[in-house]
Amino acid sequence: MSLLVKCSTDILEMLTRPGISLYEGWQDEVGIDATVWTFTDPATGVAWARDSDGVFLRARSIPNANETCRLVSNQRWVAAPNVFGTNTILRKLVLEFELRLANVANIDNTLFFLGLTSGAPDDRQSQDIIGWALLADVLQSVTDLGGAETVNTGFGETLTNRNKLKIEAYAGHVKFYINEIEVADHAANLPDVPFYINFFVDTEAGGAATIELAIIRAWSEDI
Repeated sequence: MSLLVKCSTDILEMLTRPGISLYEGWQDEVGIDATVWTFTDPATGVAWARDSDGVFLRARSIPNANETCRLVSNQRWVAAPNVFGTNTILRKLVLEFELRLANVANIDNTLFFLGLTSGAPDDRQSQDIIGWALLADVLQSVTDLGGAETVNTGFGETLTNRNKLKIEAYAGHVKFYINEIEVADHAANLPDVPFYINFFVDTEAGGAATIELAIIRAWSEDI
């Protein structure tokens, strides 16, 4: 077999392998798909709903002061940066989503969390998490292993704009990207568990805040 034929065969095999993936584009006019997501509405604020904003389809909730809202996946995803290797079929997990926030000053930075959590009810104070938190109302990248953390911040983002946030977990690393620019590479305090995709907002006494999620994608890779 020639090298060209072998390469073509290998590429075809990779393309036809079964994949694990999620694409949420909020296209279902019926509403948020309860087979994919569990959502918790704020007590008195604007409940989770999908609608459009210009060309963008989105899901949005607006908790009033001292309220919470949550959107969490019903299925779990494997991210194991200390385990992924030549003896595992899965080698990488990627999660990315489009986010816009409003009235960020009203968000409780101690609890707000977007990303991967080991428990469905988890938040920023939970252990064994990978994702985005807030510190002084700006994004902070977080990996937590049993209470020991690696964090980074000071990325210069504008959260009232639409931003694309991405997390890549693979052997020895969890990398964080904002609008396709790498902003943090965590190589320590990396948890290895099945994770829920979790978006949680808690507001302070100052007033309401808005979370808007456009496209959400997640997928596992085996190369």
